[in-house]
Amino acid sequence: MKDTVSGLARTIGEELLEPTRIYVKPLLNIFKSFPVKGLVHVTGGGFYDNIPRIVPDVCRCVIRRGSWEIPPVFSVIQDIGHVEEQEMFRVFNMGIGMIMVVQEKDTQEILDRLKGLGENACLLGAIEKRDENGPPVCFTDL
Repeated sequence: MKDTVSGLARTIGEELLEPTRIYVKPLLNIFKSFPVKGLVHVTGGGFYDNIPRIVPDVCRCVIRRGSWEIPPVFSVIQDIGHVEEQEMFRVFNMGIGMIMVVQEKDTQEILDRLKGLGENACLLGAIEKRDENGPPVCFTDL
């Protein structure tokens, strides 16, 4: 746990034992002013198992790769473990601890509010109509 790994500024132990972020205060602030359509706490199961829980079957969530910076620890895990990218997004949160689904018209104001509260918020993607047999979560490049 005290070993250093190329690509990380801290020891592997410090990286892996980073405390879970608590989102209660910024979320309560947003709830007071905006209608939130859904929340996903991205935990075990990553994107592929957690997002479908709040998206209707007729919709899909399109995540834009490159819309956020993936913390280096995930690249280290992927490289050392020889883990495929899709499996990384199925197992880990890849640096996204909470996903908030809101109306498109409120997006920028919510992002500005969260950034003002010290949160590193970004627009990940969009909810779209899903093809009959299409996946509930897909990734697209910017």
